[in-house]
Amino acid sequence: MSDVVSMRFNYGNEAPRQFEDFSATALYCPKCKQAMPVRERLLLILPDGELYEYLCQNCGSSVGTKKVSGSSRVRIGL
Repeated sequence: MSDVVSMRFNYGNEAPRQFEDFSATALYCPKCKQAMPVRERLLLILPDGELYEYLCQNCGSSVGTKKVSGSSRVRIGL
């Protein structure tokens, strides 16, 4: 008998999403001259999403940004 495994793929209109949200844990810091752990800080709330900034945990330098579109967070308007 053959040990063949049958695999079925669904190629419909929507591909399955592997990641809902992706966050960096370490990025290269030019000041520290190596990859360092980072923390994420909300920088701006925009009409089409949110802008986050990544800060080096060692020196506090900004090492990158991330834009999250279509956030599902609840916003309260006054």
